[in-house]
Amino acid sequence: MNLPDGYFLQKKKYQLTYTIGQGGFGITYLGVWNTEVKGGLGAMKTKVPVCIKEYFFKDYCYRDKDSYAVKVHSETGEKLFDKFKEKLIKEANILSEVQHPYIVNVLEVFEENNTAYIVMEYIEGCSLKYMLDKEGVLTENKVLKYVHQIGNALDFAHEKSVVHLDIKPSNILIDKEDNARLIDFGVSKRYDIDKQETSTTTLTLSKGFASIEQYDNEGTQNFSPCPDIYSLGATMYNLLTGIIPVESILRATKQMLSPSSYNSNVTQKTENVILKAMEVKPEDRYQVIKEMLASLDIPPYELTENTLVESEKQRGNDATEVLNADFSKADGDEDRTIAVSSSVNEDFRESSSHSWKKTKRRIFLPVAILFFAFIGYAIYSYFENITTSRSASGIDMPGAGHSIVDTGRLDNKLSVISGIPDQQVGQKPEDDDREQGGMEQQQSDPENASSKSETGTEQGRTPDVQSGVTPPQPSDLSAENLQAAAEEEARIEKEYQELVASAKNKMKSKDYTGAYDDLMSAVNKKTTEEALNLMQQCREEKEKNIVKERLAKYLIFDKIDFGDLKIVRKLDSGLFGAINAKGEEVIPCKYLDTDTSNDDRLFLREDNLYDVYDNKGRNMGTKSADL
Repeated sequence: MNLPDGYFLQKKKYQLTYTIGQGGFGITYLGVWNTEVKGGLGAMKTKVPVCIKEYFFKDYCYRDKDSYAVKVHSETGEKLFDKFKEKLIKEANILSEVQHPYIVNVLEVFEENNTAYIVMEYIEGCSLKYMLDKEGVLTENKVLKYVHQIGNALDFAHEKSVVHLDIKPSNILIDKEDNARLIDFGVSKRYDIDKQETSTTTLTLSKGFASIEQYDNEGTQNFSPCPDIYSLGATMYNLLTGIIPVESILRATKQMLSPSSYNSNVTQKTENVILKAMEVKPEDRYQVIKEMLASLDIPPYELTENTLVESEKQRGNDATEVLNADFSKADGDEDRTIAVSSSVNEDFRESSSHSWKKTKRRIFLPVAILFFAFIGYAIYSYFENITTSRSASGIDMPGAGHSIVDTGRLDNKLSVISGIPDQQVGQKPEDDDREQGGMEQQQSDPENASSKSETGTEQGRTPDVQSGVTPPQPSDLSAENLQAAAEEEARIEKEYQELVASAKNKMKSKDYTGAYDDLMSAVNKKTTEEALNLMQQCREEKEKNIVKERLAKYLIFDKIDFGDLKIVRKLDSGLFGAINAKGEEVIPCKYLDTDTSNDDRLFLREDNLYDVYDNKGRNMGTKSADL
């Protein structure tokens, strides 16, 4: 499906190196731009790294093996493909005008191979998702710095009536200078001055990071920064806890724990901001990014470097979910999609050619249920009439001393069965119809038949069934549901206990990273105070080990008093700077020497000037070395 490594585009202007990743709408490649740099010595050919995104609607497209052209399976699919391609090109042209220091720049948009390509600048570094996977939860100061930068980028985009709609750690890159850069506006929307949507791709969402309005095809019809604000809050939640938040559409029935439940180092102020940004109702959130940023205590930016480089060709299964498109509107003026939660409907992604089959099943199932209910009622009535008539004649039937149905116990049983919510998650829409139809029919259970007499006397016989009583139905479905629910609960408990036991063993051997991973899996199955406490212990031990590793890189001058900071000399470079108690460079180790100046500290630069810092690590200006 992907273009081969080394493939040329635009008459060899661009050459693909390898595939970085792919999602529902496109494939992203790392490549080079073959260009010339003109200078005093003339023109010099050079290769500039770039990212190239190819529009590829994977559910409806395929690639010709000989020409590499992108083709569509059907005429209906082709209309949809062309429509979204035009919108994508229009969107990319809009984004090429959105120039901001914390947004990755779009360099060029062109068409080739019957599809569209977007060329963007290449950022060396890693995504926040990669950083989280490699280093564990981030410090609050680091998260606040990145959120402040991305927040400013979003505020800039919102002023131009552009909403990103896919903010998450994998769509935020951290460059070598440790600055955050927002990428992937592929599903963004732009609105005209009347705040009505003028461009879009289709409904998309990322589990845990998408606001509830993104599950509705009309939820983002009018301009609002609220979806991006929710996603930015969810991103903070994830970076500070290592946990992907509960999906917004499930939060009415599934509790989302506060960030401090996973990480006690999260300050109350930051937690309050996250929870307000992630309010389920849009009107309860911050209404503009500036308001959210103003509520945070943004620390001074640390002058650090990002040494992590994401070298994997594929970024893993973090693709944005594309909700099913409704082809009935392919020729219309608006894009309609079926807004179904990806968590409930992951396995239910059929093309439109199957829609009539699904409709027939939905019609057939209720009819079949009613038909068999009628047959069951007829059989029941027939035998009941025989039983009643023979009882009236004084003829004892075999088992006449046993009740056919105990309606009181049956009602209680049905109330228990109908209250089981577990079977609803993950079932397909047609299963909903079948279950709903089935639940409307009362069911009987042979186990509910109680023996009232062993003598066969009139006292032990069942009274006549009154008209209007719903006939009994086979009880296999309800019994299976109860058994399946019990088995599922036992399975989850067993897996939880195994993960916790594994984590404890790893903690004994000081493998805190492995233990933390086991505990995260355990918490995703069952959240308990025991698991949360163990996770906190792992975080603390991991942090201690990280601090030890950091401190080992420096020669520390303990006798020099510099507030909460320590003057250090980096062992590998021999240069001076200052670190905090966690071993983080507050004053970068890039200076030749250091000296005192009243309460401040002087750091000698290569140009023979001194940078002046106070004991909080704030740069107070520059002095000449001669003074």
